[in-house]
Amino acid sequence: MELQNCIETRRSIRNFNSTPVSDEAVKELVNAAKFAPSWKNTQVTRYYAIKSKDIKEKLVNALPEFNHTATATAPVVIVSSVVKNRSGYNRDGGFDSPKGKGWQMYDCGCSNMLFTLKANELGLGTVIMGLYDEEKIGAIINLPETEEIISVIALGYYDEVPAMPPRKDTDVLLKMM
Repeated sequence: MELQNCIETRRSIRNFNSTPVSDEAVKELVNAAKFAPSWKNTQVTRYYAIKSKDIKEKLVNALPEFNHTATATAPVVIVSSVVKNRSGYNRDGGFDSPKGKGWQMYDCGCSNMLFTLKANELGLGTVIMGLYDEEKIGAIINLPETEEIISVIALGYYDEVPAMPPRKDTDVLLKMM
């Protein structure tokens, strides 16, 4: 699949069929995501792949109701986190960027985008979810205190492709000077 086609056909999928996703496919997605740019090459993003039905059921209860279907039907739920206090920081622990703590979100977002694009290339669907009970999910997956959850991603095969939502014209998004 050509990159532009992959970008244009990626959709947020909220309902998955029961086809299992192999461990090899999940590893391939993370292998692609690791090539995302990061602050001073800190590579702070971490991925937790949950396939256990029992653990996934617990995760459903840590998300708002509108994300229950995606989480419950996805064969794999991914929790992405970042190592705290590294991206955007200098060695003495102070901020290296005027964006402060925000830079780790940027780094994780870049990584998550490569993850979702690779999933699309492999015929897998994803939806990135940003509303969740961080404390509950952290306890469920035994998240180290040195990490912070950034997103939850439902992952799996799907039967229907949602229509592409409207996109703004390039002239609205780009100001040439």
